[in-house]
Amino acid sequence: MPVILVVDDNENMADLLQDIVQMAGYEAEVAYSGLEGLDKAREGMPDLILVDLMMPEMNGWEVYNQLREFSEIPVIFVTAYDSPQNRAKAMEMGAAAVISKEMAPMQLAQQISFVLQSQGGKNDKPRKQYLH
Repeated sequence: MPVILVVDDNENMADLLQDIVQMAGYEAEVAYSGLEGLDKAREGMPDLILVDLMMPEMNGWEVYNQLREFSEIPVIFVTAYDSPQNRAKAMEMGAAAVISKEMAPMQLAQQISFVLQSQGGKNDKPRKQYLH
């Protein structure tokens, strides 16, 4: 079963995203900061990461750049600031997608499915188990 890592500093939003991911039939892990998200990505190498853009200490852009130093895991930015500029920057950086936090749960589930299918097994690798 694909593992989706949710990285969002807002606990309520992170829990909501986790619920959506699980209802869509995927395993979900949650990190409440960019640093924790990077640590969990290194530990478990998820199949996909959902990253909030606006977080204290380390924003989503910084998480993405640091992630690219050790992995090509696809990233979907999930943001309350869904602007054409953010979308353009995300696509230019190589993100898989940008989704508004105001999206319907089905939209997020469909986007996750699309990104995982488009990977076509590129991320198939031995995976460490997450430490809970």
